[in-house]
Amino acid sequence: MSGSKKLNMLKPMFRNPDKIQVLPWREWIREELPAPKEGFVAEDLDLIVLQFGPLIGRKYSDDGKFMLIEIKYEKFDIDYAQRRLFELIHRLLRKADPDKHYYIGFYIITWSDKGDICINGKKISKEQLKQFLMGEIDIPSFF
Repeated sequence: MSGSKKLNMLKPMFRNPDKIQVLPWREWIREELPAPKEGFVAEDLDLIVLQFGPLIGRKYSDDGKFMLIEIKYEKFDIDYAQRRLFELIHRLLRKADPDKHYYIGFYIITWSDKGDICINGKKISKEQLKQFLMGEIDIPSFF
């Protein structure tokens, strides 16, 4: 934790030009807070999808169904810290909702520069991705 470098929280940063930008607040966390070996992990979750109302056969006022999604580019796997944290969240949500009435599951969606899309390592089309996100096709949860 250096504390000496001032970050502009609004300016995009590119640590690796061939990758997506590093968000300034994430860089600040990495530089200012303890490292994983010191017992601190900060992870971001890329997407939460909520399906509700008539789309899933419920009233608008009823609670919907949701899924947690981590998006990866090119590589499929999540690192150790992400796996431990996301699996803990998944286990707690599944224990609270074993019949999947609200929590659908945790998924890893992988995009590649070649246009390939995978969910949990299974190659799918863009149309299948749309169907999955709309709740029209079922894909088993990653965990």
